[in-house]
Amino acid sequence: MEKELFPRVVGSSAACLPLERSAFRATGSDRVRFLNGMLSNDVARLAPGSAQRALLLSRKGRILAELTLVARSEDLFLETASAQLASVLEVLERYIIADDVRLERLGDLRALGVEGPGAATVLTGAGFPAPEPGSSESRGDELWLGGGAVSSAGVRVFATPARLAEISSALALPVLSPEHAELLRIDSFLPAYGLDMSDDHFPQEARLETAAVSFKKGCYIGQEIVARIASRGGVNKLLVQLRTAASVASGDEIRAEGRATGQVTSAARSPDGAGLALGYVKLPHAQPGTAVEVGATTAVVLGPPL
Repeated sequence: MEKELFPRVVGSSAACLPLERSAFRATGSDRVRFLNGMLSNDVARLAPGSAQRALLLSRKGRILAELTLVARSEDLFLETASAQLASVLEVLERYIIADDVRLERLGDLRALGVEGPGAATVLTGAGFPAPEPGSSESRGDELWLGGGAVSSAGVRVFATPARLAEISSALALPVLSPEHAELLRIDSFLPAYGLDMSDDHFPQEARLETAAVSFKKGCYIGQEIVARIASRGGVNKLLVQLRTAASVASGDEIRAEGRATGQVTSAARSPDGAGLALGYVKLPHAQPGTAVEVGATTAVVLGPPL
């Protein structure tokens, strides 16, 4: 839905969005081996310039943070929610013992999303990179990362505040309001850490097993639990997208057949006055097309498919 929804709510095919994301880098000869044993995705398979999502998990297989990792010839670049950066570094540094690994905060960098189905056209027209999702381009201290923050059709750039101001001025795009950004993120089924996933959730519950987990590589923190869930189908709830007849709010109870089945985690108002939300429901009610109630209104599960 994102391609059609974006111009309807924004009034253009592209827009800018300041992002609360922070970056750090890993150097040292053991950086790939070390992070491959810490994160859920296959760090070792990344070629320079390629990128992937990954999760930092607890020993019990629950989500401590979501990251994007970029392989570069001289280091590994990692970015995560700014609110999670300190805890991510604390966990990683705790496991560095005799490894040749150094973690360095890139405190001078800030993040900007160039979002929307027209983002690539606008960027290339202004002489900027527009990498595809899963790839990146470095220009000096700048990193351009394919894939937007509120949809797959976008690019995120990490640079100094002064440089981001120059880029924004050159693009001359409208700025996404927080309300529009949240609607587009929910429409794209992009769960946000702290809202739609936390250390209470397994990757499979948040539907991240395809995007951020490798089941073919070796061991990593939390791997045994994640693999056991995959082999035995052991989750009782799933994150779903909901279309509600009226606006709802985060925390609203979701009911099916008169009984509580879950809770809304993110919600936004769509242009037609209805609502769009993400929330967890019990497995029997996660099938698209299932009718539920949210708060005082009705709703239907849109997806994703089981």
